[in-house]
Amino acid sequence: MSAYVTKDTYIIFETTGYYSEALARYLRQNNINYIELNPFEASIRTAELRRNKNDANDSFKLAMLGAIAFNEIKFRGRKCIDKAYINLKNFCLDYLHLQKCRIRVINHLRSLIELSFPELNSIFVNAHSVIALQVFRAYTHPDFLIGLTVKNMTDELYQAIGKYKKRSLIEIYCSKIWLAAKDSYPAIEADDPLILLISNYCDEIEMYNMQIERDKKELIRRASKLREFKLITSIPGVGQLNTALLLGFTGNLDRFPTYKQLNAYLGIDLNRYQSGKFEKQDKINRRGSSQARYVESNMIRSMLRNQASILLFSQILVLTFFKKQPKCSIYYCNLRFLYFEFCKHFLS
Repeated sequence: MSAYVTKDTYIIFETTGYYSEALARYLRQNNINYIELNPFEASIRTAELRRNKNDANDSFKLAMLGAIAFNEIKFRGRKCIDKAYINLKNFCLDYLHLQKCRIRVINHLRSLIELSFPELNSIFVNAHSVIALQVFRAYTHPDFLIGLTVKNMTDELYQAIGKYKKRSLIEIYCSKIWLAAKDSYPAIEADDPLILLISNYCDEIEMYNMQIERDKKELIRRASKLREFKLITSIPGVGQLNTALLLGFTGNLDRFPTYKQLNAYLGIDLNRYQSGKFEKQDKINRRGSSQARYVESNMIRSMLRNQASILLFSQILVLTFFKKQPKCSIYYCNLRFLYFEFCKHFLS
C-alpha cells in the first residue's frame, strides 16, 4: 500500500466494527489520511436503482464518493477518539455485559425458587442483594425452617451477614419468611437435586456482584480524570456512575457542535411522517448507540426525580403540538439541558 500512497491520498472505507479496527490503526500509525464512513450513510450515498452487491462494486462506489462528494464526506467520517475514552468505553461494555449475565442467572434462580419456596420471590425484590442470597442458601425450602424460631433465624443470618445489614432489618425479613413458610406448599421435596443448584446460582450471582462493583469503581476512577466529569456530576440527580457510562459511550462531547448532533449520535432524533391529513406519532429512530440510550434514560429518570426545572420542561414538551411521547420529550429535555450547560462552562 505504501507504494501507492502519497501525502495527499485519502483512503475511504466503511466502519465494520472489529474488522475495520485493524485497518484504521494501521493508517493512523503510518500517518495516512483516511475517511471512515458510517455504513448507513455510505449505503444511502452509493444507492442505485440496480442492485449489484459485490466487493469490487462497493469499493468503486466508495472511491467515486471521494471524487464527487469529497468535501461533504471529509468532515462526516468517524473521528479518531482519544485513547482515554476508548479505554473507558471498554470498561463500560464490560460493566453492562456483567449486568446482563447477572440478570440471566437471576432469572434461572427465580424459576427454581418458584418450585422450592415461591413466597421468597415476592419477599425479595432484589435477588442479588446480600440478605436475599443468604436466605436463598439457608432457607431454600420451607422444611428447612421446621423447629426454628424467628430469633434462631435472625441469629444465624446476622452471624453470616451482620457486617452488611442491621439486625433489625434482618429480623423483619425473618418474620416474613417464617410466616410465609407456614402456608407454603412447594413443588419439590427438600432433598431434591435442584436445591443444590439454587446454592450454585447464588454463588455465581455473588461472583458477578464482586466483578460489577470492581468495574464500577474503575469506571468512576477513570472518568474522574476527564474534564467533563466534574461539570456533569454537578447536575442534581445525574450521579457519578451514569456520568462515567455516558462519557464512555459518547466520547468527547466537544466534537458535537449542537445538541441535535448529539441526539443523532445516540439515535434519539425524531422520525416524522406527514402526508396530507395523515400524521404519524413521533418516534425515535433508534439507529445510534443503544448502550448510550440506556444510560441516558437512567440518567434522565434520576434527574426528573431531583430537579423541578427539568421536570417542568419535560411536561411542557409533552403538551406541545408535536404530540411527543413522554419518552421522546425526556430525552430531548435532558440532552438540551446537558449540552447547554456544557457549552456555557467550556466555551465562556
